[in-house]
Amino acid sequence: MDDQKTGSRVSRRELLKLMGASATVLAAAPILAACAPAAAPATSGGAAGAPAVAATTLEMWTFVNTHARWFREMADRYKEEKNPNFELNVSEIAYSDMHDKLQIALQSGDVGAPDVSDIEQGRFGGFLRGGDPGLVDLVDRLNEGGFTDELVATRQALYSYQGKTYGIEHALTPVVLYYRADIWEEAGIDMAAIETWDDFIAAAQQVSTDDVKAIPFEDHGALLRQRGGDWFDVDGNVALDTDLSIDTMNSILAWRDQYGIADTQTGGVSGGNEWWAAVNEGKWLSRVGADWYAGFFKDNAPDLSGKWKAIAMPAWESGGVRTSCWGGTGNCIVKTSPNIEEAWNFQQYSMLSKEGNVLRYELTNLFPPFIPAMSDPRLQQPDEYFSGQVLGALFAEVGPSVPAQYQSPYRAEMGSKLEPLWQDMWDGKLAPADAFTQVAEEIRKTMAEEQG
Repeated sequence: MDDQKTGSRVSRRELLKLMGASATVLAAAPILAACAPAAAPATSGGAAGAPAVAATTLEMWTFVNTHARWFREMADRYKEEKNPNFELNVSEIAYSDMHDKLQIALQSGDVGAPDVSDIEQGRFGGFLRGGDPGLVDLVDRLNEGGFTDELVATRQALYSYQGKTYGIEHALTPVVLYYRADIWEEAGIDMAAIETWDDFIAAAQQVSTDDVKAIPFEDHGALLRQRGGDWFDVDGNVALDTDLSIDTMNSILAWRDQYGIADTQTGGVSGGNEWWAAVNEGKWLSRVGADWYAGFFKDNAPDLSGKWKAIAMPAWESGGVRTSCWGGTGNCIVKTSPNIEEAWNFQQYSMLSKEGNVLRYELTNLFPPFIPAMSDPRLQQPDEYFSGQVLGALFAEVGPSVPAQYQSPYRAEMGSKLEPLWQDMWDGKLAPADAFTQVAEEIRKTMAEEQG
């Protein structure tokens, strides 16, 4: 694939076929989505002869600044077009603080809970541990609104459990390989010719030195899902300690230890101040990242505009899958809200509309999981930061191959148990097999105790 090409155009019919087919693997997490334009919300006030709409103020929580900006813009439009008496108060709260505060409020029935909240996929499972998560089941609303085929099945799986759907995913999260085009091209490397990780390793050795590495340590989960694995399987069983999972982590370590193309992640795998300092200094020349990571580059490395591009992820074997999924955030309605219907109306207007999804991509680089928006020409515009490349075309090209990620009430706990062990694995103090076996056995023990 030529990274300068717009990529193959995928028709709506093809997208529906390809993405809908993935739902067959989601028997343990029934997927609901949408198949028609959003039903019109409540009658708008202000129109001649129309009844006035009651004043409604929704409280919304999010941990993502870009989400907050988008929601505020959508609220302004909703107020203008649908309900002049509508207000949305968006609170930006730090990741852990927001999820902890929300979970406590929902479990206790605290009136301090918001009407609507974002919940990150890695934390969502924790809300399922008590049985009733305190969130509105959207199944009937999605069905009655005619949304059956309009949301990508594999993404909705993250917010579906035991026949219920509690949230709507913000992004498709197709994963690509971002790279410093100026440096790789100066070395005479044609990145478009790279098809597999073996190809990448061979090329990366040409640009790596003692002080500059082709790639930092990358996310184990994203690379594992590219290979068809995950921390839990479709039935909710622990799969962290499978041979495939262990081999994936060992392969990541080999990038440093055997091939000399990577170095220990500075500032954590998510990228803190130290990480971005290294990027700006040209110490790392590529990065596996989802669609949302494009916005991170723009915010944290603005002086490198015009020096980055992206290609599809190298496959593990010739002809293999060239993308993955990484991250995700669902928008959920709180069951104790006195404004559930207006919250649902606003969700339709923002999360389940072409205009809302297109605007979110324009503001945040989140490629929509809402299928009618995927082919919109506004998603096919050159991106100046990425050397004029049409990133939307690349995301659309790999989108039908985005794998499933299976939800579990124990995913959040697994993540918290793994968190202090990543650095030990990277530093060679703990073998991946030992780390993964330890955490897997602890989770299985907890599951057995709680499930009887």
